[in-house]
Amino acid sequence: MPLVLRVGFRDGIFSLLMNRVFISILLGAITSTVVAVDWNQWRGNDRNGVVKDGIPLLNYWKDDGPKLLWRSETIPSGDNGGHGSVLVEGGKAYISLVWHDDKPSENREINDLILRKIGYRNLSFSKQLIVKMEKARESINPRLRGHKLNDWAEQWVSNNLSQEQSKRNGSWIIGRFKKGRAAIPYTDMHYIAQKGNQSFLNDEALKKWVESQPIASFSKRQIIKAIPNTVRVAKDVILCLESSTGKTLWKTEAPGEPTGRKSSSTPCIFRGRLFVAGSTHIYCVNAVNGKQIWSAPLPKRGKGPASSVLFHDEKVFLIAGKLIAYDSKTGNQIWVNDDVRSSSSSPLIWAHQKNKWIICSERKAYVAVNPDTGDTLWRTIGGGDSSPTVSSDWMVVYSKDKSIGLAAYRLTKEGANLIWNIPMAERRAQSSPLIYGGHVYLAGGDWQMCVELTTGKLRWKESRQSTITSPVIADGKLITLEKKGSDLVMVDTNIKAYRQLGKTRIKAMWCPSPVIVDGKLYLRMKDNISCYDLRAEPGVQ
Repeated sequence: MPLVLRVGFRDGIFSLLMNRVFISILLGAITSTVVAVDWNQWRGNDRNGVVKDGIPLLNYWKDDGPKLLWRSETIPSGDNGGHGSVLVEGGKAYISLVWHDDKPSENREINDLILRKIGYRNLSFSKQLIVKMEKARESINPRLRGHKLNDWAEQWVSNNLSQEQSKRNGSWIIGRFKKGRAAIPYTDMHYIAQKGNQSFLNDEALKKWVESQPIASFSKRQIIKAIPNTVRVAKDVILCLESSTGKTLWKTEAPGEPTGRKSSSTPCIFRGRLFVAGSTHIYCVNAVNGKQIWSAPLPKRGKGPASSVLFHDEKVFLIAGKLIAYDSKTGNQIWVNDDVRSSSSSPLIWAHQKNKWIICSERKAYVAVNPDTGDTLWRTIGGGDSSPTVSSDWMVVYSKDKSIGLAAYRLTKEGANLIWNIPMAERRAQSSPLIYGGHVYLAGGDWQMCVELTTGKLRWKESRQSTITSPVIADGKLITLEKKGSDLVMVDTNIKAYRQLGKTRIKAMWCPSPVIVDGKLYLRMKDNISCYDLRAEPGVQ
């Protein structure tokens, strides 16, 4: 009997050990596919918008959307804080912004914000079309109201504007028609805009200047009325939040200059150092406590950059009117490339075989630059505010040049060879495309589409009211925003047909990109950062 007991005991021990080995192997298999991946720069660690952590997400959303985990303290955006995206690393979330405020003052200013307030938009219309538009507005019968006025306005736009003009300015013109004679004449607004920003010591100086301008008396009164008894001030701010709760851990401030929403840069983080582009300077701060390590002035251009910071090989790169390389340890400027002229698109590194380039989108071209010397290697037509996406030796772009549109190139050491393109005339060609599973995904302008990477074959195309935010793909699901950030949408990446998996009203911002880390979605809202749970199995990693 004792002998039997000893054998059973040993067998039990052996069984227990084997179970532990099996569990260890199983856990090893799980952790090999499900690994927490931080988000250390714009569009993720690989700067391509694709999450590779293997964490299963919800397969659908109810009307109320995914579960809200937390909201941060008040963090302004838009004209008051810019449109930069969130970073998440090491249990912390980071955001940089140009924090604006209105300070009571006797001084008065006419600037871009005031021009937008009075309804100005810089049109590329012919003088004849502008005259025709204004005559139509002034001749509208006051009795024409409601849906009849809206129908009339839409018909006028359809009859007088090209498709491209309608996309860009149709809704703005309809809004002016609805105001009728209460709208400030366009020629008066345009005249004031051409004068540039104006500053005055007090109300008297403002009124004296406005009265001296050759514009209608009605316009003078409306312009003076639109100018507040305050002036805009700003500071560059970096915030660090606890990623599990949204609690502010630290806040770093530096003197800045008002830039409005034009300062919309996303920082990057590497080895405990956070690199941030503000309104007038680029900064390096300690990611643990926010203490400044160095700062370097940006070119004086009257506005801060929207370009996101790129770190590579102990250099920091930023497009701020030109492409600039800084020493990441000291902030010293290493080189400047004047061929890259932009402030909105973001640079990326293409490293394939022995080739290593910085690829940028500038106003009218795509440019490759040597990261060591700053020399231009090649350029090809296209360009715009959307940033290129690379995978292996493929480059995909979404160009504002309507003859280029969505396009794919093969990259060689000699340059970029166009393989296919889909011409597109869109009002907002600013969202960056994705490469995933041998296909290209676009969610921007007026469309969402899936295109075969190697051939350009269209798999599906869906008309949507998209935004300029760049989408994210995680667990085979495309996450994006629509209707100027009003709706959060999840779309199946299945190539056979468009299939929406979830849609909910969320009221996010329409420029910053979504961020997904550990199955949690971080979004920049109008006045905060919010975190949502997208995980199919919360608490299971």
